[in-house]
Amino acid sequence: MKNQKLNITTLIGKGAVMEGDFAAPGCVRIDGRINGNVNVEGTVVVGTCGEIKGNVKCAGLIVGGDIEGNIIAPERAELASTARVIGDIHTGNIIIDENAIFQGKCVMSEEGVPARSKDNFSRKMKEKKDQKQAESEVKDALENAKENEPEPVEEVVVESGDK
Repeated sequence: MKNQKLNITTLIGKGAVMEGDFAAPGCVRIDGRINGNVNVEGTVVVGTCGEIKGNVKCAGLIVGGDIEGNIIAPERAELASTARVIGDIHTGNIIIDENAIFQGKCVMSEEGVPARSKDNFSRKMKEKKDQKQAESEVKDALENAKENEPEPVEEVVVESGDK
């Protein structure tokens, strides 16, 4: 996300304080403080002066400031060197820069992956499982066939007396 240009649709400026839950479509940049849960459809960028005391649910997250709460960011979570995160993170991908502070657990799983990737991932895992099962069944069938193979029959050549 560092090299990705974000179209910020909502900005909470430095010095602004919001009490209560916050929700917004699009991408949001927070340079102020939010005391409540944050629910954003796009990416949340928490600037170096930004603070959130509450849970965060968004598609992607870039943290340069402080978050005290659990995070669900299915696409990606990025903690810059100035970040301080106290809480659990559920995500598909995570980047933690040197000197970032992270206290909690991180869960990277299928549930953290965006829906289309999740479906693709699940399908590929099922295909691999099905392929292994098919290979195993073929191997078993070949071994079974070998065990039950009939005795070879000698070929008998009968020559007729007509010359």
